[in-house]
Amino acid sequence: MGESMNTWNKKYGIFGGSFDPVHNGHRIIASYALDALGLDFLYVIPALNPPHKNSVNAPFEKRFSWLQRSFSGEKRIVISSYEGKKRGISYTIDTVKHYTEVHGTAPYLIIGEDSLRNITSWYKYQELLKEAFIVVYPRFKRTTIKQVLRSLEPYEKKGIVVLNAPLIELSATEIRQRIRMQKSIMGMVPESIVAEVKAFYEKEL
Repeated sequence: MGESMNTWNKKYGIFGGSFDPVHNGHRIIASYALDALGLDFLYVIPALNPPHKNSVNAPFEKRFSWLQRSFSGEKRIVISSYEGKKRGISYTIDTVKHYTEVHGTAPYLIIGEDSLRNITSWYKYQELLKEAFIVVYPRFKRTTIKQVLRSLEPYEKKGIVVLNAPLIELSATEIRQRIRMQKSIMGMVPESIVAEVKAFYEKEL
């Protein structure tokens, strides 16, 4: 599905991140979000310059290409180049406002439990909590985020919900480390990009 389609007032989500590299955990989260929330479509948005990371290993164009190939054939998934074209630091509030204006309705913003715990350090986080429906996917075993949710109640307007999805502890950092240690990443990265991902991060040694 292209970004130019008529999607006014459709129910949609935003799933952003570095995707350095994209892995099968990301694909699982996207699948659960689409179905659990009843979304018409989901934007998957690689960040150009994530504000909470010192650097990104793979260039934007490569991460964008990996995402396109990883989600190929998924009709409700749109790989967005918005943050790459916008340049500058990839602030989530700017992306949310952009798509709210494009579609005439607020998005469902998909974030990890770790991100929710640190959201008060995000740029204009109070405004962000009012501009988007926040959807959190679990990241940790036997933990609760009730206290975090209560602390955010004065700011959120549209609601914060926890996605009923499997616990996914796989991370891009772990994948990069395994490649650099010459360990297997079988089943962790989509088959369509696994050879290229391995070759790229092996060069980073």
